[in-house]
Formats: sequence, C-alpha cells, structure tokens
Amino acid sequence: MIGTDVAVLLGLAAATFVGALAQRSTGMGFALLASPFLVLVLGPLQGILVVNVCGALSALLNLTQVRRDVDRKRLRVLAPMGVIGVIPGAIAVAVLPAASLMIAVSTIVLLGLLLTLAMRGRTVPDSPGLGVAGGLASGFMNVTAGVGGPGVVIYARATGWEHRGFAATAQVQFMILSIVSLVAKRAMPTLSATGWTVLIAALLLGVIAGGRVSRRVDGESAMRIVLVVALAGALMALGRGVLLLV
Repeated sequence: MIGTDVAVLLGLAAATFVGALAQRSTGMGFALLASPFLVLVLGPLQGILVVNVCGALSALLNLTQVRRDVDRKRLRVLAPMGVIGVIPGAIAVAVLPAASLMIAVSTIVLLGLLLTLAMRGRTVPDSPGLGVAGGLASGFMNVTAGVGGPGVVIYARATGWEHRGFAATAQVQFMILSIVSLVAKRAMPTLSATGWTVLIAALLLGVIAGGRVSRRVDGESAMRIVLVVALAGALMALGRGVLLLV
C-alpha cells in the first residue's frame, strides 16, 4: 500500500493540486501536468491509476460549477466517439511497437495543432464529421499516448468553439475517458487512508484555486493557454516515444 512516506505524500499533493488547478482554469491539463510527477513518485502503474481516478474526480467537481455551459449537441458526438476511439487504440497498443506508435500519433497531433495555429483565427464550419474525428482522436490518443485532450482541442480551435462551452463539455469527455480507462485496467490505486485524504484535499484545493484563476482569464486567452498545453502534451508524448525507441 502506497502513501505513508512524507516525501511521497508531498509529491502526491503537489502534482494533484497543480493538475486540478489547470483543469479547472483552462478546461484541460490534469493528465499532462500531473502524470509525469505522479509516475515518478508512485511508479508507472500506480501513477497512471491515480491520474485516471483524479481525472474523473476533477472533471466531476468541475462539472458541478460549469454544467450549464455543456454543449450537449457536440457532446452527443464527442463522447461516444471517444469511447469508440479507445477500441482501435487498445488494438494498436497490443499489436504495434509502443515507441513507433507513440511517435506516429504524436506527430500527427502536432501537425494538426500547428495547422490550427497557421489558420490564424480562421475557422471552418462545424459538422458531425469533424466532431466524430475529434472524438475518435481523443479516445485513440488517450490509450496510445496517455493524453486525450489534443484531439478535442484541434476540433475546438478549427471550428471556433468558444472557450466556455469547450471547457465545460471537455469535462464530460475527460471523465468518461478516465472511467473507461479504469474499467479497462480493472484496477484501482492502492493508496493508504492518509494517501487518499491528501489526494482528495489537494484535488479540492486545486479546483477552488482554479475557479478563482478562471474568473481572471478571458475566453480567448484561456483558449491560447489550452493550445499551448495541448502542444506540450503532444511534444511530451513524442519525447516518450523517442526515449522508448532508443
């Protein structure tokens, strides 16, 4: 059972707080910012399990604040496509070399994000096809590279989705993907009672702090931050793939 060492508890608290703050203030970023540190502190298996649990809880807590802004029309496409995207992602992970797969997926996502930057504010009309692509990419990359946000971000930027609706709807998407990941792994973190207490407290404080930050950041600035976070996530996944290759 993990979670009695003071250094472990401090690392767990810090990573969870920062991830929750980012998720609440921008709409995404928990897995990206928290997972490297949680994996370092708890190890690969326990770290990722904690990321999945906290990702679901963080999204649920955020939804209590932003549920009125959820775009149900887009969600009806994104959510099921995200779950479906997990299936080919799991197959790809099972049959393809992990390093090559991660590099290929990350490169495609980076090209998509750079394309949205090159559009310089120009958008394309929203369509069910774009929503399907964004949802599938989110689920697929969540399994193959450990970050599901960039696929949804590309879709949001390309269609000019305003940040408030994106941030709220993304919480449902990320919560579903986190739960699906936990079900697929059929495991939960083996934290001590103290570890769970610290984790929940850090999560709540991060959400509260993130809510205050979000009130000071306008929508366009928040979307720019989201784009930077998504780029960082894709680059991190690419780096992991390169390290595995060598």
